Amino acid sequence: MTRTISRRPAGAQRCPNRVGRAAGSGDRPIANALVCAILGLALSAAPAPRAGAQRADAPEKPSIPSWYAQTIARGEGEFTVTNSWSLRSKLRSEVTTLGRKIVTIVDGDTYYAYDAIAMTGIAIRRAPEALAMDSPNRRPFGNEAQKLIEAGAEKIRDESVGGKHAEVYQLTDDSGRRVAWVTRDERRLPIRIEFFDRQSGTTRYREYVDWVAGIPLSDAFFQPEPGIQFERFELEAYIEKMLDEKSAPPVPILYGELLRGPTPP
Repeated sequence: MTRTISRRPAGAQRCPNRVGRAAGSGDRPIANALVCAILGLALSAAPAPRAGAQRADAPEKPSIPSWYAQTIARGEGEFTVTNSWSLRSKLRSEVTTLGRKIVTIVDGDTYYAYDAIAMTGIAIRRAPEALAMDSPNRRPFGNEAQKLIEAGAEKIRDESVGGKHAEVYQLTDDSGRRVAWVTRDERRLPIRIEFFDRQSGTTRYREYVDWVAGIPLSDAFFQPEPGIQFERFELEAYIEKMLDEKSAPPVPILYGELLRGPTPP
């Protein structure tokens, strides 16, 4: 379902060795290596919707609280495709980077991240702040645009993107500039996100190739495959281990907000 062309470790951002802070960790930041997702030009075909599913621009509200999206991240010669599914607050995400198929599953109080080829991974108990965000009416992924708007991003224009009518919002601060293209409807789905990092002078892009709502998904789809060997942690113990070893996680944590709780946009 995923493919990648990469000349450096891929991931959602330029890989910081440590980002964010955790409750109870004082002034020490979390050792959290996000798989730096950046992108090229080719697009993978999204799976055809099954019975009951509908394109995100369909007028009717889907009867099943589920979503699918394919995301392309690009910048500085790298290309990563991620496929994500959700059912209520459950998440399953798959991305291939440097020959490793990284799967993230968030289900209840556990955050799973594992290498589906090596059959090893980590299972971490989620923070109460992360659990408090769970809602059957809130997608666990694809909320970047809404966070920017809530943080004060201003609408700068209307624009057509891939035949879709979009509103464009921009937020500029000391860290750089973020621009979001969102659909002009009540769902306000992100179509494209642009990140300009003032310090490095680089720009990264994230594009949502396709949104499909109401896909029939079972709860079993949001469970790891049999045979995966997990090392299990409480969140604070995992943070301490990463800080003590001063190393990146064995499997990247790609959805820190779903593990630790809300983070700035």
